Amino acid sequence: MMRTIVVSMFATLACFSLTSGVQAQDGRGKDRGDEVRVQQSVGFSVTERQVIVEFFATHRQQAEALPPGVAKNLARGKRLPPGIAKRPIPSELQAQLPTRVGVEVSIFGDRIVLLEASGVVIDILEGVFR
Repeated sequence: MMRTIVVSMFATLACFSLTSGVQAQDGRGKDRGDEVRVQQSVGFSVTERQVIVEFFATHRQQAEALPPGVAKNLARGKRLPPGIAKRPIPSELQAQLPTRVGVEVSIFGDRIVLLEASGVVIDILEGVFR
């Protein structure tokens, strides 16, 4: 009885290892390697938020509120709504923020937005211009 259980466990393990070996190959029998995809969607850090808030506290700027329909559609994980005008952040502020590849920080109405290059909103800071 014990021998049967041990043999079945080894057979099960062998099936799992064969399955994972087949999954690592594409349809032509070539090994794809260990491809790992990491999706990065990190928003503003605590330090970045503090730098931005302190910058606009000392460098006051006038900002108009976004129209309600546009403000409602401006959300994390979504593409920018059409017809929204963006402004670059001041160069003095840009110099204080860490450099990120593939993202940009812009001003949209009364909000600071962190965007992917594709136009997808990563993070939004509200209430900065008060």
